[in-house]
Amino acid sequence: MSHFGPHARACGLFLAVIAFVSACARDAEAEQRGRLGAWFALGETVVFTATMHCAVGLYRVADGRIKAAMPLVGSPPEMVRVLAARGLAALVTPGLAPDAAMVAMANLDRPTGMAMRRAGLEARACMEATSESAFHHLLGQSGAVLAWEAETGALMLMDPGAGLLIVAMGAG
Repeated sequence: MSHFGPHARACGLFLAVIAFVSACARDAEAEQRGRLGAWFALGETVVFTATMHCAVGLYRVADGRIKAAMPLVGSPPEMVRVLAARGLAALVTPGLAPDAAMVAMANLDRPTGMAMRRAGLEARACMEATSESAFHHLLGQSGAVLAWEAETGALMLMDPGAGLLIVAMGAG
């Protein structure tokens, strides 16, 4: 009589639980890289973490240019208009840090501005030391790019000079 049957069932159940938990992650690295690749020249992944409630990806960028698929705007009022029309925009303003830009967005369009802030706050649960440090640095970095994708609730911060891009997603 073989004892393999009960162990195989237990192993199968364990693998099914792992697959279920993985399927419930807020985002997956391959999918996130696929979306981001349409907008940024991605390099290596520095850190990627995802749970059911958040996802954070920290990437190197090959250059600081933003691809044509990402609408570029020069002011928070313009970002509000473009987001309403397309659900996607990147704010490029040399004298404005992303944190101040999100405050301006909340003053102009409270639901969108607060959704951006909430994405960053909720994503903290997925941040480890490197991604948390990069996120806080980029929030206060004058001239860093602030981008938002409404469909997935992805907040993106990029420092073209440092060659870093961080994506923060909350519970959605």
